[in-house]
Amino acid sequence: MAHLPGSADEIRARVPGVEESYAYIRDNVLLAGVVDQSLKELCFRFLAEDPEVMDFSRFEGRERAALDWAYAIAWDSDKADDELWQRLHALFSEQELVDLGCAIGFELGQQHWLRTLGLEPESPQAATS
Repeated sequence: MAHLPGSADEIRARVPGVEESYAYIRDNVLLAGVVDQSLKELCFRFLAEDPEVMDFSRFEGRERAALDWAYAIAWDSDKADDELWQRLHALFSEQELVDLGCAIGFELGQQHWLRTLGLEPESPQAATS
C-alpha cells in the first residue's frame, strides 16, 4: 500500500526543489560520472537485494571490491577496513571512489525512502522515462 498517492516522480514533483535535485543527482551521479555504469548498476542491484548478485563469490576484481564497499556503506561500516581500502585504492582512482561512493549512498537513500512510501525501488533509468 502506497502511503502517498502517485509514482516516485509524481511525489518528488510536489516540491520543485526535490524534483530538481533528484533529477540533477540522477543525471550526473547515478547515470553518469567516471565509473562504468554497469558497475554502478551492479551495486544498485545488490542494494535492492537482487538474488542474482547476492553471492559475492561470483565476482572478482573491481566488481567484488565495489560490492564489498556497497555492503559496508549499506549495512556494516566496520567492513570498510584497511584491507578493503587497500583493494579499493588498487583498483579505482580517487575520482572513481568519490563517484561510486556517492552513487551507492544516493541510491541506498532512494531505495529506503521509496520502501517507506510503500513503493518498490526503481532503477535510475526508469525515473528518466
